Amino acid sequence: MEIPQIVESLNHNVPMIIVSHQSIDGDGLGSMVSLYLFLVKKKFSPVMIYDETIPYFYQFLPQIENIRPLAQVPLQVIQDNTVFFAVDCSNPQRLGRLNELKEKCHTIINIDHHPDNSFFGTVNYVNPHYPATTLLIYDLIKKTDTKLDPQLAMAILTGLITDTGGFQYVELNSDLLHTVEELVNQGASVATIMRYSFKYRRQTALKLLGIALDHLYYDHHYHFGVTHLLQEDFRSCGAEEEDAEGIVDYGLYIPGSEISVFIKEIDSQNYKISLRSQNETNILPVAHAFGGGGHLKAAGFKIKGDFTTVRQIVIDFIRDYLSSKSTTHDSLHV
Repeated sequence: MEIPQIVESLNHNVPMIIVSHQSIDGDGLGSMVSLYLFLVKKKFSPVMIYDETIPYFYQFLPQIENIRPLAQVPLQVIQDNTVFFAVDCSNPQRLGRLNELKEKCHTIINIDHHPDNSFFGTVNYVNPHYPATTLLIYDLIKKTDTKLDPQLAMAILTGLITDTGGFQYVELNSDLLHTVEELVNQGASVATIMRYSFKYRRQTALKLLGIALDHLYYDHHYHFGVTHLLQEDFRSCGAEEEDAEGIVDYGLYIPGSEISVFIKEIDSQNYKISLRSQNETNILPVAHAFGGGGHLKAAGFKIKGDFTTVRQIVIDFIRDYLSSKSTTHDSLHV
């Protein structure tokens, strides 16, 4: 049975929870909100739950105030017949403590577009060919003859714009342009999404960016950039974790750069590594090698150790990876 039929067959009294991944982004939030609005239109009463701080630059999204912190969710929300929607999440580990809620639920509906999704749901609505998970929600809306409105259109388009880097990481074809046109005609604002998602930052974020750029190292032989931020960097300018949003992209601004690496200290001996790539370079195998995941050109993983060792391990691995790619490419042209 396809997911539209599953949704249509559910009892309207069934409890529903909607969650997304840790370190949430525009597609995760847009997917939560658009699915929430869709289910409300279908006369359900879903509850959106998140376990971390929602970045301030996504506060323009409709219904964002209805996302409930995990700490404020009463246990009675979970019942024997609860349906658990996980959106834009490739595996249960990325849910953090929300995974504990998942284990108590009857039905798990996994809606995602990551190519390395682990198909952890009772029902898996996964398509890696979609540039954003919100477009899967859009398809669900279309297949159930549900009417779009300005709030739905805004949430869907936010996921699409943010996950494609403002359409930098996807080729705009006629089908995608038609979708954008429909969403705009229904009330979504491209200008608002672009401004808040990419250019609405606190002064502390700009100070943090300056520190990260001062740390930037570029390997001219293998063509990749590496920067980092330690907890002391955040403290020195009074910044929060969300202020580091977008810093990983700067290593790709250098002409000829293939990969950008951003090392962020979570706490002592724990680091989050964010990876970005461009042109034909697939970064996902690097993330997989360290137990992480993501997309072909945007991925990440976590690693333990002291900073100097972690940084060198990552740099050496990137060099080996790019060297092996270069050797394979050269052999194909012999």
